[in-house]
Amino acid sequence: MVDVVVVGAGMFGAAAAKYLSRAGADTVVIGPAEPARPDVAALGEFAAHHDESRIARCLGWDLFWGTVDTRSTARYRGIEAESGIGFFTECGSLTLVSAALRDRTDAMLRAAEDDAVPVERIPADALRREFPDLAPPPMRGGVEGLLERKSAGHLHPRRLVRAQLELAVASGARLRRGTVTAVREDERTGRWQVHVHGEQGTFRVEAAKVLVASGSLINHSGALPAGHALDLQVFTEPNLLFEVAEDRLDRLRHLPTVVTVDPEDTGNDNLSAYLIPPVRYPDGRWYLRIGPAMQPVVRELRTARETRDWYARQRVTREQADFLTRMTRLLLPGLDPVSVRESCCVVDKTPTRYPYIGPLDARGNLTVAVGGNGHGARGSDEIGRLAASLVLGEPWDFPIPRETFAPRAEVPARDSRAAYLRPPFGLC
Repeated sequence: MVDVVVVGAGMFGAAAAKYLSRAGADTVVIGPAEPARPDVAALGEFAAHHDESRIARCLGWDLFWGTVDTRSTARYRGIEAESGIGFFTECGSLTLVSAALRDRTDAMLRAAEDDAVPVERIPADALRREFPDLAPPPMRGGVEGLLERKSAGHLHPRRLVRAQLELAVASGARLRRGTVTAVREDERTGRWQVHVHGEQGTFRVEAAKVLVASGSLINHSGALPAGHALDLQVFTEPNLLFEVAEDRLDRLRHLPTVVTVDPEDTGNDNLSAYLIPPVRYPDGRWYLRIGPAMQPVVRELRTARETRDWYARQRVTREQADFLTRMTRLLLPGLDPVSVRESCCVVDKTPTRYPYIGPLDARGNLTVAVGGNGHGARGSDEIGRLAASLVLGEPWDFPIPRETFAPRAEVPARDSRAAYLRPPFGLC
């Protein structure tokens, strides 16, 4: 019998386990090891952090994302120092935003100033002088840049998760590798029974409380008790990796991460995307990564089978590849890649555009932390802290009421492209 079982050892779960164990809770965190071969892995082994890079930034469209990102980013160097695992590259982050969004941009910059986040507002001609390899895309009203030079860049999600788990274990948490197949409450004792399939067979952990942080697959696994499916939609995240030649590497690897924000609802002609400068991948080569916002190329995944096939095949559609190639040529017209690889992930969306962080039962002993909405990696440390504080019954110490993050039950039927999935999308 333990105090808390954390179901999910990814971005949110690893951070939450660290904070729970540091608070003195007897904590077990459960999650599978990374699959050696994605094409033969079981569904429960997939995770959105199985990659080499994610954007890190502090500038956000609203109070929630700006706050969790700022608080988390401020802790990166401390997490690296304590764990001995480096994961953050501070190369800066650049948002290329349509001038048509000037009012929203003004408000966002005021918020950044209030949070002491230094952001430079740069007109298009100055952008071309500072970043000659980068071409601002042609958006209505022109383009301006919002540049964060410090406390921004990209992070290595695998290493961040590894660092958080190291710190959790150092504080007394136990990491058990396996896939949760069922979570059930014992009606007689009120305790939770968490059933797991691990490498050495099946086992069970009994706990007073459960925190489920199993990511986009939460509705397709045994991580939730029967009847507790959440209103959370999962979509394809098609990426292309452009291998960078040695003679271009020094110029391109020092670019900031780039996000383009186009408010026009023009389908695949919308120019919202993100770009991460070259990162060394396990094959020893350097790849520049590009991905979309929520154009029609981003397709909904409705079933466990669809999700597994998308992960395992690592193949984007022709429509998706055409869009990503076009965006790469717009942003980096001089890029002549050595090769091009496909890479597939998923993004989940909630109707609130925020994570669900809250209880599913009346007693508050079954809590969820899920729904990164495409932004969750960089703010995961603070999201994990908030989830841990709820499990521990601590006072809510965040500037937005906790009710804002209350989980919503699954809607039986819904248009696959709800209004909140259309542009403008906000920042990636």
